[in-house]
Amino acid sequence: MSEGCPGPEAASADLAGLTQRPVHVLGVNSGPHDGSAALLRDGTLVSMVEQERLSRNRYAPGESPSEAVHSCLADAGLHPDSLDMIAVGWDVPRLSATEGADFDEDRFRSWLLGPASADRARSVPVRCFDHHLAHAASAFYTSGVPSAAIIVADGRGESAATTLAVGTPDGIEVVKSWGTRDSLGHFYGWAAEWAGLTVWGAGKLMGLAAYGRPRQSVPLVVGADDYAISAAPPAEAPVRMHYALSRSRLRAHFRTANFPFREAQVADVMAYSDFAASVQDALEEALIALARAARRTTGADTLALAGGVALNCAANGRLSRSGLFGDLWIPPVPHDAGVSLGAALLADRELRGPRWRPPERMRHAFWAPRSDALRPEERTGLSKWKVEQCAPERLAQQTAQHLADGLVVALWQGRAEIGQRALGARSILCDPRRRDALTRVNELKGRESWRPLALAVPAEHWGQYFEGQAPAPSAFMLVAVPVRESMRVGVPAGVHVDGTTRPQVVHAQQELFHAILRAFHDLTGVPCLVNTSFNVAGRPMVLSRGDALETFGRSELDVLVMDDLLIRKPDRAVPVRTRQRRQRALSFTPWNDVLRPQTHLDPRGESTS
Repeated sequence: MSEGCPGPEAASADLAGLTQRPVHVLGVNSGPHDGSAALLRDGTLVSMVEQERLSRNRYAPGESPSEAVHSCLADAGLHPDSLDMIAVGWDVPRLSATEGADFDEDRFRSWLLGPASADRARSVPVRCFDHHLAHAASAFYTSGVPSAAIIVADGRGESAATTLAVGTPDGIEVVKSWGTRDSLGHFYGWAAEWAGLTVWGAGKLMGLAAYGRPRQSVPLVVGADDYAISAAPPAEAPVRMHYALSRSRLRAHFRTANFPFREAQVADVMAYSDFAASVQDALEEALIALARAARRTTGADTLALAGGVALNCAANGRLSRSGLFGDLWIPPVPHDAGVSLGAALLADRELRGPRWRPPERMRHAFWAPRSDALRPEERTGLSKWKVEQCAPERLAQQTAQHLADGLVVALWQGRAEIGQRALGARSILCDPRRRDALTRVNELKGRESWRPLALAVPAEHWGQYFEGQAPAPSAFMLVAVPVRESMRVGVPAGVHVDGTTRPQVVHAQQELFHAILRAFHDLTGVPCLVNTSFNVAGRPMVLSRGDALETFGRSELDVLVMDDLLIRKPDRAVPVRTRQRRQRALSFTPWNDVLRPQTHLDPRGESTS
């Protein structure tokens, strides 16, 4: 282990005797983007949140994760000096040496926690873990299985960009790794940049690929169980130069392959559809090759994926349908935000020793810290809208009616999701039966009109729309699945041009969301809804009630369902027939009558206040 971060022996010596009280471990992602914090108590996740949700700066590039850290601590009622260890999802001293910089542990601790908290927590050890090991732990130790093959693929770690590992009761062992010159994450991100979708536009490139055919040359060479990027820089080039050299060489190749189209002509994005399809197909072939190698070398029947590449739902769908593994597992935070959880799980295993037990499979993603109540000025601002307080059954019925009427509804309930997919706590919903709903939602979010949206489907209706069993990652909307051909015409707003969707399986434990789906089914005969994240372009998903109201107010959303309140903009047109029915059925409660403490249900059905 690098100098400046203690290894397991030092940590055990410092923390001997932790047998009579809970062990609290704080995990952090201190990387250049997607900062996050995760808090464990005796190995059980208490809370987790991404820095971007608090700073309101998408991906939080270059930001300290200190706001995320203090949000998790406050949620658990802890102070920094109550922690037994701070676990970091990067080997920061080693990374600093690779980049030619000096590592100062005191300055790093202050950057993580803030100066005052760093002084208070000076006795708390900081443990740095290899980035890909933290990714692997975030997948394996949330899978709930005793052994699994593990693939980590992202832009880069300290020196690796792809790692093949195996997880067993004895821990995680690396089988093989590929260096940063063969980075699948950078390959895909730079392809998105070349197509004018920016280096952050990997998801857009994936959506665009469905419009094209994979008939262009790309510099990704795939073997039976291996891959290489042919345009990579020479192996002898310093690691810190790989980024610039790889990007330059790939752009030169893309320029030739996609002639006569030039770089980043965003006004003619469909000119890049074949290019996108070719890049996507090459990525999928590389992942299939890695999966074959993983199966052959580990013999495991479960494949666990992590790293930013694991957000590619189309590739995940192909892996799921390949039959190489009986079980595919992807945690809800496979990207860099997830290494805070992975590092915390690794540290907890070291600290508790014989007391440690493998965690169960993660069943939901609703782990964000609890949100504060509305501030007085936010409550006052509600007076410009129609506000009704509803009992749960009525709330579900009225929400479903608004959706059936063609209105677009934002849903804010309980603790927010972790990860990049909205799962019913911070969602925008619309009627999937009309294709123009896709256009309208994309417009109000500031998204490109050709980008797909996803379907939320009750678990009991899965077989009606899809073949076979739901892949486990469908709980987190991470696998693209073909919709039954006979059912596509009924839900056109949620089906992409290739006949797939990125379904979310909704179980009855998500009480309100499941009830809305059930009520919509009763009204329309369709049990599905289009579900996308509650945000607008360039902004992260909303976290607090204030975030929700601010986004609702400055967007073209029609209805906001927040806690037990149904909030509607009075200028939203409703068909005359529906308006007359509503006038007989509804009477909006004056806002002053609902300004009292309420008990609400979070998406898991647990009581919050």
